[in-house]
Amino acid sequence: MKKLTKKYAELLHQASTATGRKEAVGLLHKAAKIQTKINENSKN
Repeated sequence: MKKLTKKYAELLHQASTATGRKEAVGLLHKAAKIQTKINENSKN
């Protein structure tokens, strides 16, 4: 769980500093997938 949270925060940071739109959107999509996994794990 801690690994997912750390990876999620790292992806959000990379997205905020991304130079291109496609790069930022790609990183945000990856972060959204990790957020879904975090939410599923917290419900169980």
